[in-house]
Amino acid sequence: MVWLGRLTGLCALCLVLANRTRAVSAADAPPERAVLSTIAAQPLTQALAAFTAATHLQLVYVSQLALGKNSQAVPAGLPATTALSGLLEGTGLDFKFLNDRTIKLFEQPKPARAPAATAGPEPAGNAAGDSLDEVVVTATKRDEFLSTVPMSITVLSPQEVDASGIQGIAGIAALATGIEYDFSSQYGPGILSNIAIRGISSDKGDATTGIYVDDTPIQTPHTTFGNPYPVTFDLAQVEVLRGPQGVLFGRGAEGGAIRFINNEPSTTTVSQLYRSEVSTTDHGGLSYEAGAAAGGPLATGMLGARVSAWYRNDGGYVNRIDPFTGATVDADANHSVNKAVRLSLAYEPSDALRVMPSFSYQSMDLHDTPVFYASPPPQPPNALDNGKLLRQPAVDDLMIGALTLVDRLNAATLTSITSYVDRTASATVDTTNVAGIVYFGGFGNPLGPAFPTSYADAVPTLLTLHQIQLSEEVRLASTDSAAPIRWLGGLFYSRLRQDSTQDTYLIAAPQDPGILVDDYDMITEASAFGQSRWLLNSHWSLGTGVRAGWLEGRGVSHSAGFANAGSAPFTQSSHHETLPPTPRFDLSYQPDGRNLFYTAIAKGLRAGGAAGPQLRCGSSVTPTSFGPDSVWSFEIGAKNQLFERRLSLDTSLFDIHWNGIQERFQDACGYSFMTNAGNARSTGFDLGADAQITDRLQMALAVGYLDVRYTRTLSIAGGQIIVERGTVVGGVPSVPAPWSGTLSARYDWPLTGATNAYLRAEEIVHSHNPGPFTEHEANSLSYDPQLTADPATYLLNLQLGVAWPGVNVRLFANNVTNAQPLLQRFADAPGSALVYAYTLRPRTVGLMGTWTF
Repeated sequence: MVWLGRLTGLCALCLVLANRTRAVSAADAPPERAVLSTIAAQPLTQALAAFTAATHLQLVYVSQLALGKNSQAVPAGLPATTALSGLLEGTGLDFKFLNDRTIKLFEQPKPARAPAATAGPEPAGNAAGDSLDEVVVTATKRDEFLSTVPMSITVLSPQEVDASGIQGIAGIAALATGIEYDFSSQYGPGILSNIAIRGISSDKGDATTGIYVDDTPIQTPHTTFGNPYPVTFDLAQVEVLRGPQGVLFGRGAEGGAIRFINNEPSTTTVSQLYRSEVSTTDHGGLSYEAGAAAGGPLATGMLGARVSAWYRNDGGYVNRIDPFTGATVDADANHSVNKAVRLSLAYEPSDALRVMPSFSYQSMDLHDTPVFYASPPPQPPNALDNGKLLRQPAVDDLMIGALTLVDRLNAATLTSITSYVDRTASATVDTTNVAGIVYFGGFGNPLGPAFPTSYADAVPTLLTLHQIQLSEEVRLASTDSAAPIRWLGGLFYSRLRQDSTQDTYLIAAPQDPGILVDDYDMITEASAFGQSRWLLNSHWSLGTGVRAGWLEGRGVSHSAGFANAGSAPFTQSSHHETLPPTPRFDLSYQPDGRNLFYTAIAKGLRAGGAAGPQLRCGSSVTPTSFGPDSVWSFEIGAKNQLFERRLSLDTSLFDIHWNGIQERFQDACGYSFMTNAGNARSTGFDLGADAQITDRLQMALAVGYLDVRYTRTLSIAGGQIIVERGTVVGGVPSVPAPWSGTLSARYDWPLTGATNAYLRAEEIVHSHNPGPFTEHEANSLSYDPQLTADPATYLLNLQLGVAWPGVNVRLFANNVTNAQPLLQRFADAPGSALVYAYTLRPRTVGLMGTWTF
């Protein structure tokens, strides 16, 4: 209730800001920049470069559009929009402002086809009604059309995020092909998560998927809490970059990167966003959401602000029951509360300089785990019941402060990003069942050693995590998009401090800890990077880039407890590493402004680290450190816009070689350590298609195939297998689906005036991975025949809505068929009769409204 009061106050602040900005814009229209010097009639590419230099505005366009065209002369003193209109007169090109400082050039649409006699108003969404909009991305750290970037990228707009009901990273991973996201069902409240792009997983060691909020990295080394992920409210878009991103995003993006791009404040334009939702889940609780954002000028042309506040309560659907009587202890126990606030400012003392400080805070509060008992079979059948003795809550708070400075110089743009990330997390894990198997030999329950006999048997594990990361990036990029050479170079520095604790004890004897661990780690990185694009001629271009740096890690660990007797009470570690260069090369062929063909070769890596203290086992000793692993990715792709831009295709095929994979081993004495051992190969393709079938019908299709397998067998001295050649990488059940895909369709029809109704359907599919798996080999160290990969999943979502300018109200039904597949089935130990799993949120029906002004 306290947060509801705070949310009300923040929403009031949004309204005050909205009223303030509306008053400013109504009283005094934003002044336009003037072109201070005459631009002579000349080849259009040169004229556009002169326009950019004179106004400090950025132009985004396909270079082929300007080839062979000449501009008109423009006298000095004209407003920028008037001058640009004059330059483009007679060229067949038009322009549109994407924000205060970025302008998109595009071909003027052909005259619309003559409407039928019964035609009504055009459907909402596409103004022209006969072509798809061009998408602008910042994947290369400059604004470019998606169709011109030689890379496999999925872009999710705010409209697509809302339409698919995406509330976080799980929804993004389900919608974008090539991404695997899951969490361990055996470990507490679902905090031990794993994310992978194209099969390059991070279930141990350093991160392999870069997670960015704007230009701030938030991915961290593997911990019991996994990565933090931002909320999806008030985003400009989400960009999923497939394949190694080592040049621009560094060591944490070995398999790819996911970027969450926030809406920026404007010094000239007012904008507002309001969103609310209420829904109910089958055999579950009520969910509701409210969010508000407003932005605009405080001092027109000089100072702008944007503020947002968001609150969501997700109803639960898993009951916690008394394991001895079967009575419900806590109905719909896995309910959660998420909230977020963000404030950003933009200060523009001149046309060339923009300073943007921002602050954001979000909190996730999970009441209990979404995991339930899959075996023994629940009573009644299909019930989602969790029989743990203890409630397993989790809280995860994330604060990000950033200061971005952009200075548009004559021939280059200087950008500086200073970021501070502070994350605090805590959780309770009920380890009663695994302790019964591993440490106590059971509790005397005839069902098996995992089953307790009373609440006095409970063994809680209390976890905490505190991460503080300071990062700085400075880069300089050329501004002339038509220059023979476009370039970008920069420096990056980060310092991460990570403190974590674990306290496991018998609830009947809390004074006698079973496992007590305090870890304190510091990781420092510095690197330099550069990228260039060479225009070989009007159709061919060559991209080159490289990144290199160094990394230092230091750690201190304290261990105690009767179940931790084999560990040293105090250890120190240090690791210094020169990060190998990560180059990228690509060759692009662009026959016209609507087709791109490319091939790319890129290297990615994740850093090594300390493996722990040196321990002797017979004649061998465990290593004290492990090195980086790396990938070489080979990709070919095409991006095509066909049938007057009514059909857009994005196709890529890849072959990735993963070398020196960081693996965790256990020797004959039971000592566990990290080392570099395995090699693997990942192959597959991604296909995306968007089609404007008719003026009222739009469809989208995404299909991906992924096959990632070990390429050699590794064994210990006794002959037991660690990993076997030909088996799937990841460790079952945390393995990727070979096939994934999404098919969606939306049909609009007019009602009255500018009001349209629409029907949208979406099907999301992931296939079952048939293996083979190392865990199914009888001679494997990890042998467990009851482990299985996730079954095939099918998720059908429907929407029926009404839209008019600025307003979208819809009824929705997610998981219409109420599919409840058992996901990530896992047990505390091989052969245990107690098996855990989680599932998709059951059928959810609700009403959602979005207002944008």
